Amino acid sequence: MANPNRVWKLGLLGVLCVLTLGMFRQWRTDSAAGSAETAPVLPALYVPPPEEVETHVLARGETLSGVLARADITGSDFADLLLALREHLNPRALGTGSEITVRRWRRGGGPRAVDVRANADTTVRLVKSAIGWSSEIVITPTKVDTVWVAGQIEAGRSLYTALMNDDGLDLPVGERVQLVDELSKIYGYKLDFSRDIQPGDTYRLAYEREARPDGSTRSRRVLIAEIVNQGRVYPAIYFTDRQGRGDYYDMDGRALRFGFRRSPLDYVRVTSSFSWRRYHPVLGVYRAHLGTDYGAAAGTPVKATADGTVIFAGRDGGYGNLVKIRHFGGYETRYAHLSRFAPGIRPGVAVKQEQVIGYVGSTGLATGPHLHYELRKNGQPINPRTVQIDAAPEVPHEERDRFNALVSERLALIESLVVPGPRLASRGEGIGPGTAGGL
Repeated sequence: MANPNRVWKLGLLGVLCVLTLGMFRQWRTDSAAGSAETAPVLPALYVPPPEEVETHVLARGETLSGVLARADITGSDFADLLLALREHLNPRALGTGSEITVRRWRRGGGPRAVDVRANADTTVRLVKSAIGWSSEIVITPTKVDTVWVAGQIEAGRSLYTALMNDDGLDLPVGERVQLVDELSKIYGYKLDFSRDIQPGDTYRLAYEREARPDGSTRSRRVLIAEIVNQGRVYPAIYFTDRQGRGDYYDMDGRALRFGFRRSPLDYVRVTSSFSWRRYHPVLGVYRAHLGTDYGAAAGTPVKATADGTVIFAGRDGGYGNLVKIRHFGGYETRYAHLSRFAPGIRPGVAVKQEQVIGYVGSTGLATGPHLHYELRKNGQPINPRTVQIDAAPEVPHEERDRFNALVSERLALIESLVVPGPRLASRGEGIGPGTAGGL
């Protein structure tokens, strides 16, 4: 049996321990608070950077040696630096506009490092040590973000001018131009931006990009786009199959990419359409005009409208400088009045769709610079603006579930971009026309 007197003493001892611990903790808290209030505070110290940095942009006629001479890198020192640089970059490749950043020690002024910018994504860093110069490649860091764009075509404007003059769009001019170019390629088989876009048409899209610290971009990918042209909705969803092949499709999985582009030129105007009876401005008589004329400045690149093989490249009477390309299914295209041919364009050469084959000119029977374009099937001329040509393959049946799930995700990206007219995705509140932002 336990001794009652012993139990009572142990209990009293426990109470005293708890009280003592509590008092100790309170004392520490009060002491810390008092110390924080009364402790002296040192003023901020400024430590100058150990190096000085100078960035030079090569002007016309300026050389790398001239820039480095101003940084006291000459003689054998310069020769050693040049040797290290050549491991990654030929100094002769540096041209007007190249950036050279020289870092020098503040104490003594001796060179510490030199950064030679090879391009927007790559810099050669040269570092000096006790044993000489060493070099390494530095890749410009990027971050992936998503940009949203939406708007409406006003009277007298095209999609190009609408995007270029959108004051609410926080994008540099170069990226706007590239975006229009990308859209023209995506819709090149459905819409002719030079002719089909009308006032009141709307657009909205979301694209992913790799942005550099200076705001420029390394690459872009339009994830989803939607153009409403004269009340008809044209969607474009980018989808990659399990083999890694990517393409653009409509909501039902049909490819936007047809066998032929609608036009061999970008951002141009049609000056004369296909006709079996047209007044010829040079000959002064009525005769068939079995193609489409596109007005464009001399020297504008002309692109093949489909994969094929060059069967003729030379002078041909009224056509002037002419390129003929044979395509699949008995099709043939002709590109006339060229000022010159692109390098390597000759009979027997295979060309890819959108490959430059020549340049706009006014050779042959032409009143001024333009491109005469013809499309023929088994030797018979057909109107390239109205003919229906089979599209690329649809999304495979075994990929449909994955595609449908992706469509839902992509629609969610633009459902809050509200512009007038028919819609694919539900309307919502939030981001308005012509805005951009990052996810």
